[in-house]
Amino acid sequence: MFELRFRGFTAAFDFSFFAAVTLLMLIGDNRYALLGLAACIWHELGHLAVMRFCGIPVKRLVFYGAGIKLMPDKLLDFTGFRKQFAVLTAGSAANFLAAAMLSASENPSVRIFAAVNSVIGAFNLLPLQYLDGGKLIVLLIRTLCGFSLSCLLERYLKWLNIFLIAAVLVMFAVLGKGNFTLYITLCCLLVSAVSADV
Repeated sequence: MFELRFRGFTAAFDFSFFAAVTLLMLIGDNRYALLGLAACIWHELGHLAVMRFCGIPVKRLVFYGAGIKLMPDKLLDFTGFRKQFAVLTAGSAANFLAAAMLSASENPSVRIFAAVNSVIGAFNLLPLQYLDGGKLIVLLIRTLCGFSLSCLLERYLKWLNIFLIAAVLVMFAVLGKGNFTLYITLCCLLVSAVSADV
């Protein structure tokens, strides 16, 4: 792990990030890899803007093989439903906003970037615990249910996530569909789901 430290903030680069970017550039069109990275950065900037607006400090920004992740201070857990909801939806909202603004462009590269933003925004809203969509479901469970019921539902959600990710991974492998990026992303999600604390 390579880290750059700033005042009260750390940018960390996991080896898997450099390996994934290198592999993507070796096996595919470099332009798409860079557009995907730019859309991921734009997504995290959406989260960051709302966090700054809400006064929630950010401790780390981690670049790893499956994407980029902002690590907020634990303060986020105690900010209330509205602020947490706003932070969790801000990344995908930034992607959808960029897609809407850029999709009418006559430049094919700009339209591709708009499409990549749409895909990344939608992907992050999937109900998987490691993604924003899964965190939104956990937030709703914790808000609407009592402590013991929410613990039980989160445990069920974890196992449902593991089953669904594994099933999709096997399905794509059996059908011979997908690409390297999809398989790496699904494997990272599976490992994250298995190791998630509930």
